[in-house]
Amino acid sequence: MLSFEVRKPGGESEIRKVHRDVIHLGASSGNDLVVRARGVLGRHARISVAGEELRLDVLGTAPGSDVYLNGAIVKSAALAAGDRIQIGEATITLLNGPAPNPNRIAAPPPRGRDAFSVASAALSPLPPAPAPPAPSAPRAPEPRPRSYEPVHAVRPAENRSLSAAQGFRLADVWGEIFGRLRASATLEERLQEVASYLSSSTPVHSVAFLSVADSSTGEAIAAIWKGTLPRLGRRSVDEVFAAGGPTDVFEAGMRLRVYPVTRPGAEAVGLLVLPMELAADPLLNDLAVALAAAIGFVHAERADAPFGERASAHAPAAMVTAPLEDPVTAVVGSSLAIQNLRVSLQRIASARAPVLVIGDVGTGKTLVAETLHALSPRRPRPLVRISATASTAAALEEDLLGTAGPPDRRRRPGRLFEADGGTLLIEEVSELPAPTQALLYRLLEAREVVAPGGRSVPVDVRVIGTSSRPLTRAVEEGTFRDDLYYRLSALTLRLPTLRDRKEDIPALLDAFAARHGGPPAAAFDVEAMNALLDFNYAGNVREVENEVRRLAAQLGAGPVRLSDLDAKFGDEHVELTLAESDDLKEIVEKVERQVIERVMRKVRGNQSLGARLLNISRGSLIAKMKEYDIKDFRYLKRQD
Repeated sequence: MLSFEVRKPGGESEIRKVHRDVIHLGASSGNDLVVRARGVLGRHARISVAGEELRLDVLGTAPGSDVYLNGAIVKSAALAAGDRIQIGEATITLLNGPAPNPNRIAAPPPRGRDAFSVASAALSPLPPAPAPPAPSAPRAPEPRPRSYEPVHAVRPAENRSLSAAQGFRLADVWGEIFGRLRASATLEERLQEVASYLSSSTPVHSVAFLSVADSSTGEAIAAIWKGTLPRLGRRSVDEVFAAGGPTDVFEAGMRLRVYPVTRPGAEAVGLLVLPMELAADPLLNDLAVALAAAIGFVHAERADAPFGERASAHAPAAMVTAPLEDPVTAVVGSSLAIQNLRVSLQRIASARAPVLVIGDVGTGKTLVAETLHALSPRRPRPLVRISATASTAAALEEDLLGTAGPPDRRRRPGRLFEADGGTLLIEEVSELPAPTQALLYRLLEAREVVAPGGRSVPVDVRVIGTSSRPLTRAVEEGTFRDDLYYRLSALTLRLPTLRDRKEDIPALLDAFAARHGGPPAAAFDVEAMNALLDFNYAGNVREVENEVRRLAAQLGAGPVRLSDLDAKFGDEHVELTLAESDDLKEIVEKVERQVIERVMRKVRGNQSLGARLLNISRGSLIAKMKEYDIKDFRYLKRQD
C-alpha cells in the first residue's frame, strides 16, 4: 500500500492511501488518486508498481500541464520515498516506497513539520557552541543575526522550515555575494556568478534574474534552475511594477515570487525570481529581498544599463552590425515538442551556465548547440567543436590545451583557448576519459585550466555537452564523475525523437529539399507520404535527410511514388526494441502500442474501422490510445 500527501493551493493537505499495482492520477472521479486543482487534467499520470520499483508516467499533455518531479519536468521517471510530484497547483508527496538512488539529483527539502522534515532535522549535526566572550564592561546586547539552526533546537510548538537544518547563516554569504557583484565583468556574468554561488552554497536551488528591456521583458539573463523557471508574461511584469515590492504570480503552471531590483530613487531595473517553495521560507525570503536591494545599490554605483539592455560600459562592443536571420528557424517543425524546444532555447541562450543536450542518434544535438551559440551574446566569438570519441586521452588533452614544444619547434595553441569568449561544444561527453573529465571539472568549477608548462590560465567559455545516452547511467556505472555531472547538467535539454513528432516530416522534407535539391513534400504521392509517416525511424531526422539525398541523386525534384522509396519504407512489421528490462508486462505494452499505432496509421485515424480490425470495442480502443498517449494520426495525407 502506498501513502501520498496531497497538498492543494492554500496549504491544506491530506493523506491518501492506495493499494493498486497501477495508480492513475487526475481530476476525474474514475482515477485511483483524484486530485482536483487548477492545471490537473482528467487523467494526467500514472504510477506503476513492479516488484520493488515504482515508475511515474505522464499520460496527458496540454499547455501549462507539465509534471514536475522534485522541481524538474519529467515524462517518465522512477520514484522513491520522499519524491514530490507537482501537477498544476497541486503537490503530491510519496510518503513510502523504495529508498532514493544516491546518484540522482537530490530533491529540494519538503516544507512544513511533516515526518520527513522532523526525521531529516533530527539527523543533522548540532553546530559547535560558540566560545564564551571574555568578561568586559556591561554593554547593550547586540542583535543576533538571523540564521538557520537545527530544528531540534526549536520548541515543538514552532513551525520552522527544513532548511533550518542545513546550518546556513545569512551573515556568512554577504561577503561572497558582494565580491561577485563588484567584480570587473559584464552585468550578465556577475549575476550568473551570484546565481551559481547561491545554488552551491545555500538552499536556493533555483533562481533567475529577468530582463526589463522592452524587446525581451521577462526573459532570463542569468539563472540556475533544476526545473524550468518560465518567462514572465507582460501582465505579470506589470503587476510587479504596480506593486513596487515582492509579488506572488502564477505563470506556466508554476507559483513564483518576483522581487523588483530597484536603484535608489529610480524605477526597477530588473527582476529576481524564486519558486514559491523557496520564497515561502521566511529566511530565504529575507535573503531575496536583501539581495535585490544590494544588486540595486551596486547597479547604481556602476551606472549599468537595465537588465537585458546591452549598453553596459563593461560589455564588449557589438561585432555584428548586419541583421541576422532568426537562428531558431534552423530547428524545423511545428509540433508541440519542437515549439517547446524553441522556447527553451530562447530562454537559456543568454545564460552562462553549461548546457547538457541529450537525444538519440540523429535527433539534431549538434544543430541545437549551434543554435544556442547563435542566439547567445557569444555569437561574435567562435564555436569550437571536439569529439570525445575521436582520439585517446592524451591526444584529446593535447588538442584542448595545445603543446609547449621544444625551443626549435613552433608552439601549437589548444582549441580550448581558441574558444575563449565563445562556446566549447563537446560531442558525446559521456565518453570523455577520466583525465579529461578532471580538466573539464576544473574549467567549470574555477574557470581556469593548467596550460602546458604548469601555469594556471583563466578561460571564459560556455560549455555545451551532447550525449546519446543519459549521463545518469554513466554515473551509475562509474565511468563518469558524479560531481562533473552535477556541474554540467545545470541546464538540460532532452530532444524528442522523430517517432514522437512525425507531423513534422513534411516540413523536414521541404527543408532538406531546399538544401540538397531533392523533391519537396508536395512531390510525394499519398502512398509514398504515408509510408514515410508510418516508418519507425531508428536514425531519426538524419534518416529522412539520407532518403532525400538519395532521391535527389536519382529523381531530382520530380514526383515520388512508393516504388521510388527505399525498400525499407514498404515493409510492415512490428519492431520490438528491448532496452535494459526483460519485464514481460513492459514487453507486452510495447508490442500492444506498436500494433495499435500500425493499425491506426493504416486506417488514417478511423477509430471504428481500427477497432474492427483489432477485434476490440471502440471504447476499449479509445482507452488504450489514451493510456499509451497514441495520436489520432490526422496528419496522415488522405486521398483526394
